[in-house]
Order: sequence, then structure tokens, then C-alpha cells
Amino acid sequence: MSDHYDQAGVDRLYAAIWGPNIHYGVYQTGDETIDDAAAAATVVMAETLAPNAESKLLEVGCGYGTTARYLAERYGADVLATNVSKRQLERCRQGLGMALPRGRLRFEAADYHALPYPDGVFDAWWCQEAMVHAEDKAQVIAEAFRVLRPGGKAVVSDHMFWHERMTPDEFAMVQARYAGTQVASPADYRRMLEDAGFRVLAHHDWQAHATTHRRKVLAKLEALWGELAAEVDAPTLATTRDAWRAWAKLADEQKLSFDFFLAQKPV
Repeated sequence: MSDHYDQAGVDRLYAAIWGPNIHYGVYQTGDETIDDAAAAATVVMAETLAPNAESKLLEVGCGYGTTARYLAERYGADVLATNVSKRQLERCRQGLGMALPRGRLRFEAADYHALPYPDGVFDAWWCQEAMVHAEDKAQVIAEAFRVLRPGGKAVVSDHMFWHERMTPDEFAMVQARYAGTQVASPADYRRMLEDAGFRVLAHHDWQAHATTHRRKVLAKLEALWGELAAEVDAPTLATTRDAWRAWAKLADEQKLSFDFFLAQKPV
């Protein structure tokens, strides 16, 4: 999927619609902006993890680096943020030109299926809506387990599909959109975490927030259609609109979810 996000049109599209977080949001009233709701979700996840200035944290699939900056600034943590997208890493590093956070913060290229780091060196592993693109999600979780120290914690939130509830045509559509990746539901994520050796400490079912979020991103795309049409190629725009319309429908029918897990490696 790195080639997909490295396309200039795709990068422009996501930056315009999803904002600097490129993440799902948590909505208290439903009136929040996409940016504010996405930031609120990160706050909940970070407070549940509760890192500190001694924490050595690895983020995988770090997007534009907004979460990594928040964790370093708010908690003073030592944050290593990784991505496979060259274009997104470029945006991350450009952001370092701003006032540096209190904690140490750096960005590196790395594939979460095969991390180039030793065993047991991180206190926390963070993956926020990036595993949806994984070819082998169990392998990604196994890598998280490997690089965490005993007692270390894994933070996982993702755009998940309840494939158990889908029609064959809906499942085929999702598979076509995420070609080469594994479609997984919240139940699958819990099972993969436990199979890897983790103990699940917390699980937030945010499906209702997924419904609100999918409606909002679709509405924003349609509102900005004319503006984006001048910058993004027509096939990318059309394909994205078709997918986002389908995702909004699936969310309405509780077949698409947004869940958050906190899990711990045994001491």
C-alpha cells in the first residue's frame, strides 16, 4: 500500500479530507470537526496507555507524524515513528522544522511486518488505523510482541470489517479495495493478540463513532469535489468516492467498525 499513498493525488486527497491525523475520530456530540474528533481519539488512547518521560515508544504506520509529535510533546516520551510511505515520511520530517517537542522524536522507514529492531527494546508499540493495510496482520502483531520488553504494551486501533456479517458481494468488494491484505473483524484482532501471547487489558468498541466518521468524510469529499478535481486525477477521485460511499453504508449497517485495543506482553 505504500505505492498507493505515495501517489501525489492520493496524498492530497487524504490531507484535504482527513487532515493531519489521517485517523478516525471519537465524537461526543457529532458536531465536532474531523480533525478535532481524531485528536480526541488519540487522547483517549494515550491516556489509556499512560506513557511517561521514561517510555521508549515505537509507532508503526505513523502517517503524517501527528500522533508521534503529540506523544513526545504531551508525555515527553522517546518516540520512534516508522512508515513505509516515502511521501508521508517526507511530511513527517518537514514537521520537525516546527518547535521540537520535549521528548525525543525521530522518523524512520520500516515495514511493520519485519521490524529492523532488536527483541525487547520498547516499552510501548502503537499502531493507529494502519493494520488495515497489512498483508499478514498476525505477523505484524507477532513483531509487536517481539520488540516489546516484558510488561510492554501494544496500542492497536483500526478500521475493521465485520466480515462475518457481510454478504458475499460486500466481502468481495472489500477484498478488491484492499487487494493483498487480510480482512479482519474486531473478534479477529482480539484472537490474534491473544494468540501472539498478549493479554488484552482494554477494548473500546467505537463502531458508533465509525458511523459518524464515515458520514463526515464522505460529506467533506463531496463538498470539496470541485476543488479536488483540479488537483487529483479523476480515476482516484471516482474510486475513492465509490469506496467511501460503500464504507458509509457498511458502517450504518454495523458491518464496518472502529475499535481500540490495549494489550500487554506478560512480565
